[in-house]
Amino acid sequence: MIADYYRYIAESAKGDKLKEVSDLALENYNKAIEAAKGLNSHNPIKLGLALNFSVFYFEVRDDKDEAIKLAEKALKEANDNIDDVDDEHYRDSKGIIDLLTENLELWKDQEKDDD
Repeated sequence: MIADYYRYIAESAKGDKLKEVSDLALENYNKAIEAAKGLNSHNPIKLGLALNFSVFYFEVRDDKDEAIKLAEKALKEANDNIDDVDDEHYRDSKGIIDLLTENLELWKDQEKDDD
């Protein structure tokens, strides 16, 4: 959550402040990724982290390639194990998977338009 808050600040920051909060967001997203390593790939918390981190790369860092790579990796890993999701988490996991898919479609379409 800390990384998300820094991302929200970065979305409206400019200049040195943008760099500062963007770096703090990146640092905290990386810490969160490390902490989430023990979670299943289809866990809604891990998927939500991948969703938010990919949006950070796309919107704040303007690193479209990294955003797409991160979202694709999370989707592939989650879809490979989607049958293992328990009923309690299925709806949440599926919703985040759908959001990752939508973002990827938009981002890839935008990439084509930029070419």
